[in-house]
Amino acid sequence: MERVAVDKLTTEMVLARSIYLPDGRILIRKNVGITASIIAKLKELRFSAAYVDTAPNDEKNEPVSDLTRSDVIQSVARLDSAFRSGKGINFLGCKAPLQQMISEITENRNILINLIEIRSLNDSIYSHMVQVSIIAVRVAIQMGYDQSKLFELALGVLFHDIGMTRIASDIINRIGGLTSDEVIQIKKHPKTGYDLILQSQNLPATAGEIAFQHHERFNGDGYPRKLTGFNIHEYARIAAVADVFDAMTSEKPYRHAKTISETLYYLKSQKGAEFDPVVVDALVTAVTGE
Repeated sequence: MERVAVDKLTTEMVLARSIYLPDGRILIRKNVGITASIIAKLKELRFSAAYVDTAPNDEKNEPVSDLTRSDVIQSVARLDSAFRSGKGINFLGCKAPLQQMISEITENRNILINLIEIRSLNDSIYSHMVQVSIIAVRVAIQMGYDQSKLFELALGVLFHDIGMTRIASDIINRIGGLTSDEVIQIKKHPKTGYDLILQSQNLPATAGEIAFQHHERFNGDGYPRKLTGFNIHEYARIAAVADVFDAMTSEKPYRHAKTISETLYYLKSQKGAEFDPVVVDALVTAVTGE
């Protein structure tokens, strides 16, 4: 399997991983032959790359199935839509697909998380939140979490960036620099997310802590409260590492994605500084098997 830039795709290639719309619906399923219309659609929707088969019977195993990933992303999108209409977030709407996601990750714990996600540059917040939750669960399994803790962690991380959905997309995706006011606005999203979660139905208190603390750093250099070390909730320390891994390896309108090797190098360089070393070690094992 190989990641190929959209402008390098040809009609002789076969898609190796499904491609999703921002709301979680599957746009193109894996094992479909690449056509000129598919390439045109990917360009129109601002996808930067796709995974293609590189050999017969190419291995495509992933920790979470296409159907489950799609169900979870769509459930998050529906819950956010309901919340915006004033109904609040009722986590029961995502309980079943989330439990299925955790079950699949647990069953497939030997499958490494070593593929960069492919997303549209237009809007990727829901798929980002789901992918960070997937990474966090795999890391927590490596750390020995039981099923009840895995569910509580996964549920909280699933909404870790809900505050970002309240920031205008033109600010989030700005190619040029942000103004000082816009930087302040973005740095408010953890508190915004915390406040939104407090208004929700049936979300545990830890979900609010994850949203509020996932940009805190082990050495106190994070935001918004400059918490240090074990004053940061363990779930938030896991979310921080998973969030950075996904963010760095994802293509953005304003920068290219880092490779997995580059991202792991950075995370390992910040063990005990920005990040909890136990969490970083667990992530490295989940990604590399080492």
